[in-house]
Amino acid sequence: MDAKTNSHETPSWLGRTLLAVGISGAAFAALCCVAPFLVAGLVTALGLGFILNDALLIGLLVVFIGVAALGYYVVRRQTCV
Repeated sequence: MDAKTNSHETPSWLGRTLLAVGISGAAFAALCCVAPFLVAGLVTALGLGFILNDALLIGLLVVFIGVAALGYYVVRRQTCV
């Protein structure tokens, strides 16, 4: 164990995964809010037509932005320490 490795550090893949999931989920929710006709066919074909409700999409957008912010925090904490 070298001097830079701490036992309480999170794995490096965790921050990157949270960041990727957060950004892609936020992009999908924003796309559904702005232009639902672009993804309506795909979402409905998968049986997820209820997602096209604007109140649900705004909530999903906020949650995914939070996940992306958490992933960014984890990545920055690892690179700055």
